[in-house]
Amino acid sequence: VQKNADWYTQHNIAFLGGVRVESIDRVSQTVHCSNGDEIPYDHLIMATGSRPAKIPAKNQSLAGVMAFRTLDDVETILTQSQTAQHVIVVGGGLLGLEAAYGIAVRGMSVTLIHRSGWLLNRQLDARSGEMLANLMQQKGVTFRLATEIKSFNSSDSNGSDSDISAKNLNPDDTKAVHVTSVTLSNGDLLPCDLAVIATGITPNAELGIEAGLAGQRAIKVDDYLATSDPNISAIGECIEHRGKTFGLVEPIWQHCVTVADRLVLGKQTPYQNKPVATKLKVSGVQVFSAGEWLTSEQHHEYVYCDASRNIYRKLLLQANRIVGIVFFGDVRDGQYFFDLMQNQIEVAHCMPQLLMGRAFYTADLPITQAACA
Repeated sequence: VQKNADWYTQHNIAFLGGVRVESIDRVSQTVHCSNGDEIPYDHLIMATGSRPAKIPAKNQSLAGVMAFRTLDDVETILTQSQTAQHVIVVGGGLLGLEAAYGIAVRGMSVTLIHRSGWLLNRQLDARSGEMLANLMQQKGVTFRLATEIKSFNSSDSNGSDSDISAKNLNPDDTKAVHVTSVTLSNGDLLPCDLAVIATGITPNAELGIEAGLAGQRAIKVDDYLATSDPNISAIGECIEHRGKTFGLVEPIWQHCVTVADRLVLGKQTPYQNKPVATKLKVSGVQVFSAGEWLTSEQHHEYVYCDASRNIYRKLLLQANRIVGIVFFGDVRDGQYFFDLMQNQIEVAHCMPQLLMGRAFYTADLPITQAACA
């Protein structure tokens, strides 16, 4: 929720809006701002967020090619989709699927392009991903999987589509030229009036990296969200913790708790990157996924599949405990299984009956008590 000026004043916060920090001087412990101000700090917390990730395709600056990240992006997509006949969505993750569905229900022709062989490939396995694609096709979304966009194209004076990168136009000039098609990595040419790129995020880590803070993909932090400089902490989508970056809000709230405990209370509360349950916000499509999703040699796999009813349930166990949940079509008791996984409750002796749901294993009282404790 956006706060007004009075809220910041009441909480002894000096808020500077419309000002960009251009550099950090770690020696003098000062940040240099775009308006010429130099602000000293005892401790600096970086929360510079992220930006939409680019894809390795030419001519992304063409008019009609846009990201799907902010409310302004949504408004632009809704406005342009009113006149678009062929919409391309890039990315078969949560954001891409939700964007494709939202456009399809408005009566537009939508093709989703995803470089993996199946949808939600970071939450579902190939079998459940295929079932998801079949159901989404019934909702008006066409898929082109295991391929990528090579270039966005525009029509020349003869009405033929061409790759404008060969015309040596300046990036600013291409913004006035509208996209009319895309060329895929397999050579196929698809019509396109509007392209929505929803392929994840890139951490805004440059400010910290340029100041000499450690990090590769993002600003590196330890378990207490401290950077390589003891006077600087970092939280949110601009950081990497144990090699992982973040794009969901739930773990970022925990970042805030860890930093606040350390700086305000003098309390050491280490951050732990715990599994987060994934749900897809598409009407009539039920998905619940958490933890591991691909079966490997160290897993004991339990699967129930009813293709005629679009139901798929998979539990992955390791050392007799749940380490992965993949439910599609029937997600009942998803949170219950998530609690069992979070609390590391031994469930091997309850399988395979428990896979069908807690009602199918009548002797689960100790498990229920442990999971809800």
